[in-house]
Amino acid sequence: EYKEAFSLFGQGWRCQITTKELGTVMRSLGQNPSESELQDMINEVDADNNGTIDFP
Repeated sequence: EYKEAFSLFGQGWRCQITTKELGTVMRSLGQNPSESELQDMINEVDADNNGTIDFP
């Protein structure tokens, strides 16, 4: 479900989203995280430290 929602908002062939886009994805799934929570989510999984979440 998350990957499907993510793919709706991903950009380009590599699917990456910013904190703002992550908020949109999370709200589309019925969640309402704060900006701080969104940044924490990104920081937790941002392996290359570019400020985005990537799905290969």
